[in-house]
Amino acid sequence: MKKFTQVKRTINGTEYTAQFNGMSSRYKAIDEAAKFVDDNQGVSMFKMAEYLLKNVLVEPKMGIDDFEDAETLDEVIQFLSSVNNGTFREADDGETETGKGKE
Repeated sequence: MKKFTQVKRTINGTEYTAQFNGMSSRYKAIDEAAKFVDDNQGVSMFKMAEYLLKNVLVEPKMGIDDFEDAETLDEVIQFLSSVNNGTFREADDGETETGKGKE
């Protein structure tokens, strides 16, 4: 998969540009958003959203509190997460590239 690929998507009238920074970014996001409760590890949604907005979103530069409603924020975060995970590319058959089997 090609590193540093930019992807655009319009959500509620605003065009967002996100950048795929390679698979290492996926693991950096998880490490930075990790939270521990007793012996269990989870992911802080707040920290993950902050990471994605800071490191994956190219334009417009926004923070969590710049969004007017949670629905739009959630949709943008889902988009950024798919770009960060490398699952944003559509194949000819409509499946994502990472969803296709390799022969």
